[in-house]
Amino acid sequence: MRLSLPPARQHKRQRGAALITALLVVSLATILAVSLVEHLYYDIRRTENILRLDQAQLYNINALEFGMGMLRLDRSKNNDYDTLGEYSIKNEQAYPVTGGQVFAKILDQQGCFNVNRLSKTSSDLPGNRAAFSRLLNNLGIDSALQSTLVDSLVDWLDTDDITEPQGAEFDYYIGLEKPYRTANTLMYSPSELRLVKGYTAKVIERIQPYICALPDANTGININTASAEMIESINGLANQGERIVKDRDGSPESDEDDSPFIKLDDFTNYVKSSLKVKKFDSKGIQVYSEYFLIESNTQLGAGDIRSYNLVYRDQSDGKTRLIRQTRGAL
Repeated sequence: MRLSLPPARQHKRQRGAALITALLVVSLATILAVSLVEHLYYDIRRTENILRLDQAQLYNINALEFGMGMLRLDRSKNNDYDTLGEYSIKNEQAYPVTGGQVFAKILDQQGCFNVNRLSKTSSDLPGNRAAFSRLLNNLGIDSALQSTLVDSLVDWLDTDDITEPQGAEFDYYIGLEKPYRTANTLMYSPSELRLVKGYTAKVIERIQPYICALPDANTGININTASAEMIESINGLANQGERIVKDRDGSPESDEDDSPFIKLDDFTNYVKSSLKVKKFDSKGIQVYSEYFLIESNTQLGAGDIRSYNLVYRDQSDGKTRLIRQTRGAL
């Protein structure tokens, strides 16, 4: 005989199953809703970041155009010389914008040693080699390492496979644990020195403030913006750097007593009369600059977008053009 539950108990059992099913559906719907809200939140944040990035890049582009305009204006005022008072890190300007700030500064790039002067395409490679060696010595680089640094850099830049006495060519770099080829062309950025034989992180950190990489192997040194160490790397000016900088820039606290060299003849006469250097060759020295770094930094919210722009300004007509642009790091 088959037994069956009373109708009332069957109805309660069915209602219990329906309730469990309803709770399960509600739970799944809640989980789905939370997941959708979470994805929507991240989508909104992602969109905000993209918009801020685009906005920051536009601000940096505007800062570049403004900086290039200032360079043209400076030359159009018949100003035939450039000084640290005009183009140094102290002259950084801050501009408030909606949601943040834009910082911008123009830095002179011919008061430093252009590493591409060690290219065999330069007009005075022997003189440039000697100048770089003197700069390394002025910066306290180990004398036993100086020849390696000079020769390795010459080999890195030249197009032949002839190794300098302390240098390195393709056969050296291809034998490394992580092999690579030599560039055999001018450097694009000083950061490339990390790949060159002898240039350890310690060496690069020491020389970095005094070097640059310009797209010309025959750039001159602006005596109005060069540091004491850089000045003393010039043939005939050993131990004269600090005095020249003091006479040129005056007191560090004020720009009112600056006495820049307006013409190259002014500097030549100063060297011979004040420094008593009778035999002095001013080849490779100038009182103006043609290469500048326009650095902008846009801060929007938590974002921080940096742009580095190497700009060339023609000394003859003041026209400017962008040479290269990098973001994030120089």
